[in-house]
Amino acid sequence: MIWAAQQEMYAGFEAGTKARTDQHIHETATLWDSGYWDMMRGVEGLEVIRAARPTGPDQPTVESLTALDPVIEVYGEIAIARHNARVVYVEDVPDKLIRNTGIWRRFDEGWRLIHNHEETA
Repeated sequence: MIWAAQQEMYAGFEAGTKARTDQHIHETATLWDSGYWDMMRGVEGLEVIRAARPTGPDQPTVESLTALDPVIEVYGEIAIARHNARVVYVEDVPDKLIRNTGIWRRFDEGWRLIHNHEETA
C-alpha cells in the first residue's frame, strides 16, 4: 500500500496533477526538499517549495520520474520507506538521482506521509 502510494505521488508529478500527489500528504507533514533549504509543513508548505522551483525556459522538462530500490519497514501504525529515484529530462541535461526517506502513518482513511526527506546525489 505504501509503495503504491509513493508511485501514485510520482505519477501525479509526471502528469502535472498535484491532487494525485497531495492526497497522500498529511496536513501536518514535515518536508525537506533537495532544492529548498527550509523545512516546510503540509501541502501549503509544498506549494511554497513548488513556487520556488524554476519555470519556463529555466526548467528542464521531466520525461520520467522513476522510483527504485524500495526498502519499507512497518512498525504497527508507522512505516519507514526509503528508495532511490531517477529523473530523466527531455532536454540534453544529466539525469538527476534522488535519495528519499518517507515516514508514513496509518490513519482511519489510510496511510499518509508525515515526513519526507529528499536529497539529490
